[in-house]
Amino acid sequence: MNRLRLFAAVLTAGLVLAACGQGVGSDEPAAYPSEPIRMLVPYTAGGPTDIAARSLAKYMESTLRQTVVVENEPGASGSTAYQRLLSSDPDGHTLSMTALPTAVLNYLVNDVGYKREDFAPIGVITQVPSALVVPATSPYADLGALFADARTDPTKVTVGTPGATNTHAAETRRIAQLYDVPLTVLPFNGNQEVLTALLGGNTTAGFVNVSQDMLPSIESGVLRVLAVGTEERLPYLDAPTFVEQGFPEITKSTTTFGVIAPGGTPQQVIARLEETMRAASADAGVRQGLDERYVPGQFMGSAELAALFAETEQTFRGVAGG
Repeated sequence: MNRLRLFAAVLTAGLVLAACGQGVGSDEPAAYPSEPIRMLVPYTAGGPTDIAARSLAKYMESTLRQTVVVENEPGASGSTAYQRLLSSDPDGHTLSMTALPTAVLNYLVNDVGYKREDFAPIGVITQVPSALVVPATSPYADLGALFADARTDPTKVTVGTPGATNTHAAETRRIAQLYDVPLTVLPFNGNQEVLTALLGGNTTAGFVNVSQDMLPSIESGVLRVLAVGTEERLPYLDAPTFVEQGFPEITKSTTTFGVIAPGGTPQQVIARLEETMRAASADAGVRQGLDERYVPGQFMGSAELAALFAETEQTFRGVAGG
């Protein structure tokens, strides 16, 4: 994180200089917000991005004194929502949730018509780790058995992921590339679709966010966790990591959920939204809604999210498409 914080500090200095150059003349933007705010969610309702958006929106309404309407725009691994965001006026009244590394992987792999420079990062609201899971009825009791079967029959093991171009899909492909474990990615629109496919026997395993919408199925025993994609074990899951099972590279699947605006949004607006998010991340009600397990210990603002975009590009460029 030291490199990320250094990069963030440099970006912060640039943002401050930009703000100083705005001036207070006739071009000063009108008092913000002056109308209801739309918060786009690039995924289906009920998933971790949606949960984060609704927790934050409720706080924003009380603080900014404007209605914040959460609108789900699933499709094309988020690009449907992002294209709508970028077609809106850059005035802070249309925002979007974003999930990294998925957002970055999408424009690295696909011709979606935008890149990271087209976005104005605002801040991070939550971070959610991921895990490889199978149904309780699965014959695979551990990761070794699943991977052994995959090596025996390269077409046998499918892995459902909550998107076609996201960190879960990329990490699944990295397992195949780095460790010669042939796995077939089956993309779905969100965790809930992966869960339905798992329980319906339509995919062998799932690489999913260990988020509020999935934990009940894990904690009740409906799903079995074979491996967690973090460097160390999670305190709330009795499951081993990929690292301790001999796959030290598979640690990049944690999803960072943030808020972005269209590029060109006035710095005064970005600064107000950033401070609103900072306050929200410290609010007891918001933290409860997000679940304390997923709230970063230190708030990550506009510069930190911008740095994370750049760092994610560097990490996944060249392996994003498999």
